[in-house]
Amino acid sequence: MPIHDTFAKREERDRNAGKPVIYKYDELPQPLRGQIAHILRDTIGVPQSPQHPFIPAPFDPIEAKWRQVHDTLAKERGEFVLGNKDPHKNCAERCISFLLEESDFEQIMSLVELAFAFIDTDLRKGAGIKDRRRIDDAILELNQRFQEHAVGWQYLAGRIVRMDSQYLHAETVEVAVSLLQDAGFAGPLEEFMKAHEHYRKGNNEDAITRTNNAFESTMKAICDKRGWNYGKDKATANDLISVLFNNNLIPSNMQSHFTGLRTTLAGGLPTVRNKTEGAAHGQGAEPVDVPQHIVSYALHLAATNIVFLIEAHNASK
Repeated sequence: MPIHDTFAKREERDRNAGKPVIYKYDELPQPLRGQIAHILRDTIGVPQSPQHPFIPAPFDPIEAKWRQVHDTLAKERGEFVLGNKDPHKNCAERCISFLLEESDFEQIMSLVELAFAFIDTDLRKGAGIKDRRRIDDAILELNQRFQEHAVGWQYLAGRIVRMDSQYLHAETVEVAVSLLQDAGFAGPLEEFMKAHEHYRKGNNEDAITRTNNAFESTMKAICDKRGWNYGKDKATANDLISVLFNNNLIPSNMQSHFTGLRTTLAGGLPTVRNKTEGAAHGQGAEPVDVPQHIVSYALHLAATNIVFLIEAHNASK
């Protein structure tokens, strides 16, 4: 099902406008638990009637699917049933209750991982086009819900993985936010947080644009602080990079070591943005679909560049 931009969400965004949003890694908010429960019920289905875990009952194919998820986690925990021991609950109800009520974060995430791995593998086998699309939508919604609640995990190829295990989120994004705040670079900070907000919501084209804006704004802020002329109305990213190198932001005795860095700064993030034509120059006749992994790469590459530039600026004051 689609994710709706409700009145409450819009009001919360207004209240938090301009505030840095940092991913959480050790909690699953109650509303998110409920949303994941809805995704599982919509995708796996709802059994027709309660079934006692130890008493044979008429075969229910949906209950049989839930039983695979339930029994796998129960066995790994050394138990026969998950959560509440009410004998009238079926496996689907036990899994949902466990998701909503369990206090151990890692055990909750184990259930989420097992359930979505089951959906992604067992349910996908032999599924028709419509059902495969429904499975893809369920996984997409799970990852979007994680981002919506600023929870730094995502489902990927049978695993729930921490996002910074791929992109060094904690060492790039969080450090970049801190340095921008400390430097008093309000403009670049606003652009960077807008990029991060668009990324979390899946607005990929806007995220690319805001990411590049944050990168360029950081360089402009450094030039402004130091009184370096860069042609405010028409400077490109490459122009700004040249100004920083020409003014020895990187010490002259170390510039030979940064030849590769200059190539990265000049050709990395700006190239990512320029090659996603729809993000900055109009989409043309066909809509441009910027893959999420490209947006994630651009965001974290920008964060790395911002950290380096501000640290170089601070070191040479």
